[in-house]
Amino acid sequence: MLSALLNDRRNTKLDIQRNARGRLALLGILATILAGLVAVGPATPARAAQATGDDVPVWSTGYSWTYATTFRYVADGTDVTLNENVTYTVAGTENFQGQSAYKLNISGTITGGSGSAAVDGVGTAQLDQFAGTVSGTKYVRRSDLALLQESQNQSLTGRARVSFLSSGINAQINLTMTPTSGWRAVSFPIEAGQSWHNGANVVYTGGFDYEAGSIASGSSPFDGTFVFDNTSTVSNATASVPAGNISSRLVTSHSADNTTVDDHWYSPAHLNDARHLMQLPLDGGSLTIDRRLSSASTPTPSPSLTTTITPSLSCAGGDVTVAGKLSSGAANVPLQVRLDKSPVSPGAGQTVNVSTTTGGNYTATLQAPAENDGLGKSGARGSWGVLVTGGGATGAATLVVTGQNCSALTYDGATAAAQGSTATVRATLTDLTGGNVAGRTVAFNLSGGATVNATTNAAGVAETTINVAGPPRSASITATFAGGSGLAAASDSRPFTVGTIPTTTTVLADPAVVTVGSGVTFSATVTPSHGATPQGTVQFRVDDADFAAPVALTGGSATSPVLNGLAVGNHTVTATYSGSANNSPSTSTEFTFRVREPLKPTTTTSSVSPATSVYGQPVTLSANVATATGTPTGDVVFTVGGTEVARAAVSATGDASTTVTDLPVGSNAVVATYEGDDVYDASAAAPRTVTVNKAAVAVTLDASSTSTVAGESVGYSASVAVEAPGGGVPEGTVQLVVDGTDVGAPVALSNGTATFPAVTSLGAGTHTVKVTYAGSARYLGGSDELQQQVAQADTTTTVVATPSPSVQDQEFELRASVAAVAPGAGSPTGTVTFLADGNPIGSAPLTASASGSTATLAISDLAPGSYQVTARYAGDADYRTSESEAISHSVIEGSAVVETSTELSSSENPSTYGSLITFRAEVTAADGSNPVGSVQFSVDGQNVGDPVPVGSDGVAVSSSLASPDPGDHTVIAAFQADPGYTGSGAILTQTVESAGVEVDVTSSAAEAEVGTPVRFTATVGSTVPGTGTPTGYVQFAVDGHLRGDAVELVDGAAQSEAISDLAPGDHVVTATYSGDTRFAPEVGETTQHVRRVGTTTTLQASTTSAEYGAPVTLTATVTPAEAGRGAPTGVVRFLDGSTVIATVAVTSAAGSTAKASVTTSELSAGSHSLRAEYVATPVFSGSTSAPVPVSISKQATTLTAAAAIVRAGPLNLPLGHLRATLTGGGQPIPGAEVEFTVGNKVACVSTTDALGVASCNASSLLVQLILHNGYTARYAGDANHQAASDRGKIHN
Repeated sequence: MLSALLNDRRNTKLDIQRNARGRLALLGILATILAGLVAVGPATPARAAQATGDDVPVWSTGYSWTYATTFRYVADGTDVTLNENVTYTVAGTENFQGQSAYKLNISGTITGGSGSAAVDGVGTAQLDQFAGTVSGTKYVRRSDLALLQESQNQSLTGRARVSFLSSGINAQINLTMTPTSGWRAVSFPIEAGQSWHNGANVVYTGGFDYEAGSIASGSSPFDGTFVFDNTSTVSNATASVPAGNISSRLVTSHSADNTTVDDHWYSPAHLNDARHLMQLPLDGGSLTIDRRLSSASTPTPSPSLTTTITPSLSCAGGDVTVAGKLSSGAANVPLQVRLDKSPVSPGAGQTVNVSTTTGGNYTATLQAPAENDGLGKSGARGSWGVLVTGGGATGAATLVVTGQNCSALTYDGATAAAQGSTATVRATLTDLTGGNVAGRTVAFNLSGGATVNATTNAAGVAETTINVAGPPRSASITATFAGGSGLAAASDSRPFTVGTIPTTTTVLADPAVVTVGSGVTFSATVTPSHGATPQGTVQFRVDDADFAAPVALTGGSATSPVLNGLAVGNHTVTATYSGSANNSPSTSTEFTFRVREPLKPTTTTSSVSPATSVYGQPVTLSANVATATGTPTGDVVFTVGGTEVARAAVSATGDASTTVTDLPVGSNAVVATYEGDDVYDASAAAPRTVTVNKAAVAVTLDASSTSTVAGESVGYSASVAVEAPGGGVPEGTVQLVVDGTDVGAPVALSNGTATFPAVTSLGAGTHTVKVTYAGSARYLGGSDELQQQVAQADTTTTVVATPSPSVQDQEFELRASVAAVAPGAGSPTGTVTFLADGNPIGSAPLTASASGSTATLAISDLAPGSYQVTARYAGDADYRTSESEAISHSVIEGSAVVETSTELSSSENPSTYGSLITFRAEVTAADGSNPVGSVQFSVDGQNVGDPVPVGSDGVAVSSSLASPDPGDHTVIAAFQADPGYTGSGAILTQTVESAGVEVDVTSSAAEAEVGTPVRFTATVGSTVPGTGTPTGYVQFAVDGHLRGDAVELVDGAAQSEAISDLAPGDHVVTATYSGDTRFAPEVGETTQHVRRVGTTTTLQASTTSAEYGAPVTLTATVTPAEAGRGAPTGVVRFLDGSTVIATVAVTSAAGSTAKASVTTSELSAGSHSLRAEYVATPVFSGSTSAPVPVSISKQATTLTAAAAIVRAGPLNLPLGHLRATLTGGGQPIPGAEVEFTVGNKVACVSTTDALGVASCNASSLLVQLILHNGYTARYAGDANHQAASDRGKIHN
């Protein structure tokens, strides 16, 4: 690629102009490359902690490198070598194009060279005696030693000889090269085995002019770009140069055909290249530049600054620490730590400002960048130089960022669970560069136990459960992400406690009521939350004292020995489970049992009334409890066969009475038993027999109508009611019987009623309709009947002739259809007589069909002419006679008559009620001619408009008509032919479906407060214009539960009953329309929102300033937004900041308000912001009071020091015993430290006990006690108490 660009003069713009005498082209090309490519290569890094290799060095002002350089250009007829000595000296640092850069001054001499070159039009010139000077500047990026710009000026002299001609050469060359984003020929840190992409776009500008006497002269500007694009690899090598044999890192970069070479022997010891070899193809030849180090001056700077990055090999997004030391050891020296991102955006980077600490040390934190630096270096997405500057020194190091993004894994799941249970484990995975972490696998391991995996969600959270196996122990839970798909591994661990299995202990006393002098035992049951039956012991405690020795569990239960001798009254027992290696201890709640005096005897007698009854009849059960003295209390229980049927309280007179209505049919032995009380013993009466017979019923049969016509639908319903004195609701089934024959299956009663399927099979006449109730285990049977009068149903008859007209002697068919007129239904029978012009021409029997009955007559002997044809139905026992409308039929003389056929179709079939439809008849002549005539369309025997002439295409279309009532309708198209054609016709069945509706549901208050009555309105409208208003019923429901009965539509609207019991929240209200004969059922819905009653909470404190320990009463008042809803219920939480002081139930107060109060003495000393929070209930919304400030001061304390005993006395009290009592607010203060001092010596520090007493043994200080005449006791105070002290004297 480089060769092509250099040879393309349109890119390089190297155009060497010729003059009339000819010119030496080689000089221009050679000078251009000479000036542009004499460059110092980048340096290698010092060794980092994790990223291996030689890291980027720091150059100081005055550093210099001198190179012996050889240029050789070889092409057809040309081979020239030029020798130079060039020195690069660091002049300082500057900001170049927004980047921190080293500025190097370039100086040197051209020391010689020779060769030959072809000169256009002259011949071959011999070149020698080269001399001259080199000067210029070079800018190198400090963070990675990338070349930013190099400018050179060359002044060249020499000699050119052609044949007998000889001429001096004078040339001036200036060239500036600026690589885009810098040219990183060496990537730090560098070591053998690395590789990267060595690419650079180098923009160059400048020009030259030269004079070679009569041989050649000229000038040319430089303006272009050349591209270097190869792969660099690193190996270890030795560079043999004038400065010696130098150990180096050889960076080799060759093109595939080896025509382009850029090799650097980087010397870590010399902080720069020991050798640089470059070979470039150029204008059909090649240029080779070989720079070899002659000398270098790189003394150690003072002061200096060390720099280390940890880790220096990092994933992206992670934090790295930059640390080091300023050699001066000075503290508080400002330093700038900067990670340079100039390779991707000149001047960009991260900067942290720090200062040195003691010893000159410093540390800073940077984040590893996620960008790609474009080098594609093996194992890295980017290598970023870090510069530390300040205190007159510079440090440098390189951060290598791998292809992975850093991750963080934070465990926040359970940290404790009982053995044998499961625990919820959860961890959050984060890509520190902000990348997606969904779908990653996180492993959870419980040490000594199970391992489970979970997959992260979109938020990076992985959550699952893990089995927690025993034994109980201190373990750890570790969440691990193994890394992968560009994301680094991460883990997190937490301590995890595998605990014992929780238990619950319950205790019972047997018996729970003990007669004094009798024994009682206790049983305890220990239930684990899971796992095997617990082992261990149970300690029973009676009245807060241990009873007997602990009892070992057997099968999870323990029973105490018998306890005797308890006094009369209530006693408590608890059971404490000791726990075991696998189970946690637990203590039962208190169980209260009672010891009472011996019971007094009683006598119970009973009676029943009446002794004989029917089911459901009230029966009074009475009893009397008698005793020698006093009045028994409690209940009498009435039982039948051991099952309680009723109970009644014993009155002051000893009587108990109740009424029952549900004694079963049969003989019932009723026993009255007095249960006894704390004073009186139980007793039972002798059985009393109550005989219960089945109750009589009254059966009623109802009909939708008792006067109908044949085939009309009749609905029947039955009700079965109990006759007095019986009661209850009869159950069982009822059977419908017509004329002595069962109709359908028995129908079960529901709440005493039953509805039978509609009956449509009744013929004309009088029918006996009966309903029979078979009775049940509680009720006798019964029946009822009625007379159903059924009249003949009216009929309609229609007739059609096919074909029509017909030809003389041609057989044509007359077809009559007879149908019942609604409400009649069914299929008429009998005979139809056909008439032509009023004269019978034949008859035919009716044949039943789905849409009625039809009769067909074939005729072929009518004389030619026109006839009015009718069909007359004679009627039968169930259907009345009827006669059709006349139709016209022509019989054409037998000469030249063409037969026709007719096909009939509908524009929409099925259609919707009310929608417009048309019918299309297509008449076809047998000879292919166009039939002439008209078509009469009819529906159910009624003509649709006038006959429609047949068009030239044989088609006639009816006028539009609205689809009739839903159902099947007979449509006839009769072709009435003109002379020359036969008549014909066709029939189709038009199906009409119910019209659709829209149900719009509205609420009287769509946003209602709880308890407010709301009504819902359903408006039902047809979706087909012009079809009228639907009728029928609407059933309302809320959240799927029916509300009230179905409501009949009035003018298309129905309204529900008022509903006021909806709970707060959103409710789905549906209105189900039943449909009618013309409109289809439909459902509409709306959402009803019910909001809670708003509340306002206020808080009052009994005082806003108190001493610690003093009671403060807080009173909260909750006021509803509407008084009509009553007082709020529920609880109020009293809070100190976010800490709950107490939760108190509210009580009703004046004006529909509610109050709650709490008195606390636990407020700590200091300022408090107290609030009252009313917790929302299903009816009332929550609210929080404004904060009330309360200031609590420290409590004043009193320390009383007792006299010390220093001499033996008759009571043998301990000598040197010091004692002090600490009180506050008149109460002892336990747990406080009291210091006892004798003179200046601390005798001891002691903690007060529950009585506020602190003691000290100062027996070793008796002499000092006497000398100082006592001791001092001091209490330093704490957060809630003031300090106090007292002087204890010597006891006399």
